[in-house]
Amino acid sequence: MNSNYYNALFNAGNLERINIKIKRGTIISDIIKEYFIRINKPNLLLKNIDNIYFISNGKILNTSMNETLESIFNNLYFSFYYIEVLNGRENDYNYEIIDTIKENVFTTVYKAKRKGYDYFVAIKKIDKDKIKEEMKFTMVKDEITEEDFKPEIDKFNKELENMQKCQCNNSVDIYDYYDKEKEFTIIMELCDETLFHLLCRKKNGFSSEEIKSILLQLNNVFKRMNYYNISHRDIKLNNILVKYLNDEKTAYKVLLSDYGISNQLYSLTQKFTTHAGTQLIMAPEILNDEEYSNKCDLWSLGVIIYQLYTKTFPYKGTVEKAILKQIDQKGQSVLDVIDKKDKKLKDLLSKLLVRNPKDRISWEDYFEHPFFK
Repeated sequence: MNSNYYNALFNAGNLERINIKIKRGTIISDIIKEYFIRINKPNLLLKNIDNIYFISNGKILNTSMNETLESIFNNLYFSFYYIEVLNGRENDYNYEIIDTIKENVFTTVYKAKRKGYDYFVAIKKIDKDKIKEEMKFTMVKDEITEEDFKPEIDKFNKELENMQKCQCNNSVDIYDYYDKEKEFTIIMELCDETLFHLLCRKKNGFSSEEIKSILLQLNNVFKRMNYYNISHRDIKLNNILVKYLNDEKTAYKVLLSDYGISNQLYSLTQKFTTHAGTQLIMAPEILNDEEYSNKCDLWSLGVIIYQLYTKTFPYKGTVEKAILKQIDQKGQSVLDVIDKKDKKLKDLLSKLLVRNPKDRISWEDYFEHPFFK
């Protein structure tokens, strides 16, 4: 095949599929115009196109109208489809549900296959009716009005906004999303398992070098979170996903997911007051109902590093007061289990698992810690 051209199969919603040979350097918008002309629909408007996706070997990439093909593929056969051409919006009905990945009170995550294509996605559905029933109970109301429900819509939009701001190789990709009458839906990248499940299969936990490899990947998304002053507030092993890079499962990448309770600090001095996160991972300032900042994620990070190394939590308890009591009583004596040869890891943990957030390491100093050198 001539290296100056790409071969593409075009598929736009229910419109005709055709093959077009595209010259290198062609602008995406010009490609779409050519497609419309070839299917005798030259009056379809580019302004009605919200998103463009390129699919190759199961990998989906989102791009913009002004990009050229060089930045996406090099001599690959690929398919393309776009979302929202007039009334032809893509939706989750174009996916076949294969299995349920996880389920909780309001949310279900499914594994799904794109109809007509050999690639899989995860579909997260948030049930609005279940949320409203809970709101009726907590608000002591017979009916939930649009105004009552607006904060839930804001939460959904905030999750999407933060996921999009944190997009990188180590954050779960979003392919599309919908605010429907009965549910919120997010179509996103499918991974193989959680870091928690990977840890459970290991006999003695992860080595210091393995932990470094995992953290160096996660630091890509942590740096974006820090840049945008976003606090995740629920960093835990079940929210860190694993995607294997080979059939032998000897190589993998990790991706941060589930920004459902994340929030954005509009100034570096702003503090949160809402109670969020998972108890055994929560920073002591949250457990104690104190104001907290994005430094709460640094404590949670210390806890999961400790978990990866020891296969247990540093501080245990079934209620907040019990966990706080352990933190106060045990302090940093929990770090005595760290092997002497892993002194850099121990030093990093000693700066993360600090009771007073004012004395806890900053994100900037965390990224520059000798453990990562």
